[in-house]
Order: sequence, then structure tokens, then C-alpha cells
Amino acid sequence: MHELTVAKALFDLALRAAEREGAERVLEVRVAVGELSLVNPEQLAFWFKELARGTILEGAELVVEREPGELECPECGYHGRVSVPDDPAYHFVLPTLRCPRCGAIGKIARGRDCVLRSLRILKRQEKGA
Repeated sequence: MHELTVAKALFDLALRAAEREGAERVLEVRVAVGELSLVNPEQLAFWFKELARGTILEGAELVVEREPGELECPECGYHGRVSVPDDPAYHFVLPTLRCPRCGAIGKIARGRDCVLRSLRILKRQEKGA
């Protein structure tokens, strides 16, 4: 259910940015979702669409770019891809990630974020222009 919380945060950011730029309508919202964020892109799109109803974001295409998960190992220096199996329990607590090379507990280096990358908007026409 955390997709609703993520969708609300992204929606609020997109709405504020669009209004600040004088948008009449938002055509596209592009976001990056890390594999280790455990955000389901389909659920994110559903909630975003629901939140957008009746706003300048209604009908905007939500483009989700997946960002790979990466791990850094403090023991052997490994830096590379890591993934988490799709397990519903991980939506409550992320498992301890271990280095695929030496088995030590690693640190997430990338892939945990959800970021608003860009908006494509239709601007309001200035009066008298």
C-alpha cells in the first residue's frame, strides 16, 4: 500500500512544479523508480491516475523508468547490481542485502529512490500575447 504514499508525494511535486511553470495541462510525468524501493509500477500508475482526477495532471502519461539496484561491500569492495526477490514481506521490511562476492552485509548504493525526473506541459497563453 506504500504505492499510494509514493504516488501522492510524486503527484504533489508534479502539481507544484506544473503550477509554478504556468501549465494549463500536464502531458507527461517521467519518474525513476528504484528496483530496491519495492514500488510496483502498475500500482503507482493506478494511484497517480486516481489522484490526478480533476486536476491539470488528469490524463497525463506516467512514464516509469526502472533504476537498477546496486550494492557496495565494505569488506571486499564489490560495487554492482543486486536484486531482491518479489516477496510481499519485503514491503514491510527490506531484507539484509549480502555481497554476492564475499557474503558480507552490504550497503545500498543505488536503486532505493523514487524521483520525479521531468514534466512535459502545455503552457497557458499569456493574455495580450
